[in-house]
Amino acid sequence: MQGRRRGVAGTTAVALAALLVASCSDDTPSTPTTTSAPSTTTPSPSPTPTATPTADLNVPPARPEAMTTPGDEGAAAAASYFISLYPYIYATGDFSEWDALSAPECEFCSESRADVERMLNAGNRTTGAPIEILSSSGIKLSDEWYSAKLRVRQAEGSEVDSSGAVVSSNPVGVFDFDFAMSWVDGWRIDSVGIVPVEEG
Repeated sequence: MQGRRRGVAGTTAVALAALLVASCSDDTPSTPTTTSAPSTTTPSPSPTPTATPTADLNVPPARPEAMTTPGDEGAAAAASYFISLYPYIYATGDFSEWDALSAPECEFCSESRADVERMLNAGNRTTGAPIEILSSSGIKLSDEWYSAKLRVRQAEGSEVDSSGAVVSSNPVGVFDFDFAMSWVDGWRIDSVGIVPVEEG
């Protein structure tokens, strides 16, 4: 993932579609008559396609209502929210929500934070790399412990220096995330495993 692609195979494997709409028309010709001239049909103008808005990664993602309570749905919502913070912390350096959910033992959490700090200390920034959550599910293991699985697509992105020169870049990628989580008066992310998905 952005700023972390070179660590995907190293740590726990650290790092989101366009819809095609087809239409058809009835090409059956009208039957001409001898008493009137063929009618002339003026084609309706096709609507101009509207570009998909670019996500503003400087705006924090909204906390989903489902993550306010424990349960399978709450675990999936909390994991989805947490990973939605990933591009936000790279864009802003704001760790308030990230830290609030990160358990001290979560290596992915601390390593991602450290990588953002490295980037910012170097005077660099990121461009692009919004994420899309393709699927999510949660499982209750006990009253306290939960797991969640996400499939996430990350768009192309780059790290650039203060002059605008590209330091590193990442192509589009899809990743499977496996979360270990706990609920003690709120959600905590205890560990995150990541496996790149080969699309073909």
